[in-house]
Amino acid sequence: MKKKQLIAFASAMALAVTSLAGCGKSDESTQKEAVSEAKGTAKEDLPLSKYPETVTVHLGGSLNPNAKLPAGMAYDDNTYLDLLKKDLNIKVVYDWVASSTDFEEKMNLCIGSNNIPELMNVNATQYRALLKYDMIQPLDKYFDDYASDALKSYVKSGGEELQKCITNEDGELMAIPAPAITAGGINEMWIRQDWLDKLGLEAPRTWDEMVKVAEAFVTQDPDGNGEDDTIGILGPSNSDHMNAIGGNQYGLDPLFSSFQSYPQYWLQGKDGTVEYGSIQPETRDALEKISELYTNKLIDPEMLVRSNSKEPLLAGKVGIFFGPWWSGYTVADATLAGAADWRAYFTPLSEDGNYYTHMAEPTTQYVVASKACKNPEAAFKIINYLIKNQQKWVDEGIATTELVTSDFYPLFNNYDNADEIEVSYDVLTKYLAGETTMDDVDFSTHNLLKSDMEAVKKLKKEPYDDFSLDKWNLDSDIAKNNLPRLVSILVGDAPSVNEKYVPVYNAYNGQTETMETKWANLKKMEEETFSKIVMGKADISEFDTFVKNWKSQGGDQILKEINDELSK
Repeated sequence: MKKKQLIAFASAMALAVTSLAGCGKSDESTQKEAVSEAKGTAKEDLPLSKYPETVTVHLGGSLNPNAKLPAGMAYDDNTYLDLLKKDLNIKVVYDWVASSTDFEEKMNLCIGSNNIPELMNVNATQYRALLKYDMIQPLDKYFDDYASDALKSYVKSGGEELQKCITNEDGELMAIPAPAITAGGINEMWIRQDWLDKLGLEAPRTWDEMVKVAEAFVTQDPDGNGEDDTIGILGPSNSDHMNAIGGNQYGLDPLFSSFQSYPQYWLQGKDGTVEYGSIQPETRDALEKISELYTNKLIDPEMLVRSNSKEPLLAGKVGIFFGPWWSGYTVADATLAGAADWRAYFTPLSEDGNYYTHMAEPTTQYVVASKACKNPEAAFKIINYLIKNQQKWVDEGIATTELVTSDFYPLFNNYDNADEIEVSYDVLTKYLAGETTMDDVDFSTHNLLKSDMEAVKKLKKEPYDDFSLDKWNLDSDIAKNNLPRLVSILVGDAPSVNEKYVPVYNAYNGQTETMETKWANLKKMEEETFSKIVMGKADISEFDTFVKNWKSQGGDQILKEINDELSK
């Protein structure tokens, strides 16, 4: 049965590409016996201990076609691989190297042909396929001894939701995750405080308050140019999405969430069964109300038509847009120019006063070991070594524009605490208030916090608890490099720290058999129907037709497969 499933997976991924042939060592390949640690190695030294004999691990490589390399080096022969060999006695061998644009397809082919590398860095869909087809081994017995304290801290920070992702139905740890930043999946309202001040308005919190403010932004010339050219609420461009899983800049997710509507999410129903968020009555209600905003020209009239939503935003024509905490980077040019004072809020609140928000997946990157791998603990060592030395390599000039760590380090992922942004907000505000010092902070598991603390004292003017645009030193030499991040943290993440929210996670992250063949068409039908309703090209009754078609064209079967799988 599993063999037939593997063939189906490969076919569904359209992987019959001869130029990508040859995946890795098969299960029948001759393997050396695992090399033991040096005698007398203390347990606390195991995460970065050097093997007494060379351990060779086989990987698949992802090559950035625009990456540069110093003369005399190659993807499979460079300083990072030399350091791993020198300090850990780990020899990395690439069974194949694919362009980063082809890497996902290549890995799918390997999974579909049951011929995978020993150690792999895979995405969520691939990880679930590897689990489903029983192709990877548990890592429990290695985690306690071989995960460094820093790596353990990162994994722990993801909490219960991350644990669900990386454990199988027997509770075994099956992957080393790179935790996603929790705040990155929370979309919030960004609003022009200077426009509010000019028009004598308060920041809106409810739907009705938001409507009044958006109307004022459209009709009362907040930019003062005497023309009717301002946008109340910015919408997604033709390459963006109205709804998405997790962070969705320019999307309208918070408008849906205020009705407790979560399109594209699988939701746990009151009876315990999984339902699809896009076909629920709450989504119908949300679409009807959002359509009213569009009809009344409070939402960008060129939503889903314009090619780039950032253009009117930076041109100073937008009063409100939705996006995650890091949207402070997006508006950086306007901030640095002193042209726009952006603030962030959990708006609009639901009728019950709560802010509901869908969340991103706790991780999207998994390092796993095939069942044929004799030294799976080597994956922990490679990751520990990266975490310990990444900043050091920058400081010492090893990591350069010609030898970028993310391009050439094996099994590379960004490792950070899931709550890193909230922690950074807390530490920075206390530091500005004189309640903590740099000596009080353990920076071992915080990649950027030290530089953030150094920069904030140079860039922030008094009073230190006021983050208005005029309370930043915009003329500082370090403003261009540091201010966008500080604004993103201290303004963009303020709601996550200071306001309460109700998180909603995806109840199912897998792929059923029917999804492999019908999901793309169902999703296209959904996006087209929603855009037509919002933009007034279809009556709200079109939603009912969509639900009927969605269910009959594969949706009901998918729901059955999901609930059957989860009930096992």
